[in-house]
Amino acid sequence: MRGYRYSTDRRLPERDMLDLADTLALQLHESLGSRVYMLPRTDVAELIRAYVDDISPEDQHDISWIIWHLFQDAREMDGAE
Repeated sequence: MRGYRYSTDRRLPERDMLDLADTLALQLHESLGSRVYMLPRTDVAELIRAYVDDISPEDQHDISWIIWHLFQDAREMDGAE
């Protein structure tokens, strides 16, 4: 999955950003398991870089934050500390 499906010369619509973030978060969780809960946002950004390098830098930044927040929420729901 590459971000080119969402590629545009302007900012992505919110729904597309959330869909892309959900997809990438699921892929990361599948690869890393519950360790994703402990990733700092900068590591999330690095791990998704290859998948979002064709969207705007602002959207890349926002998607890494969305994913990081998804992991934090999941950590709280999972009871992992």
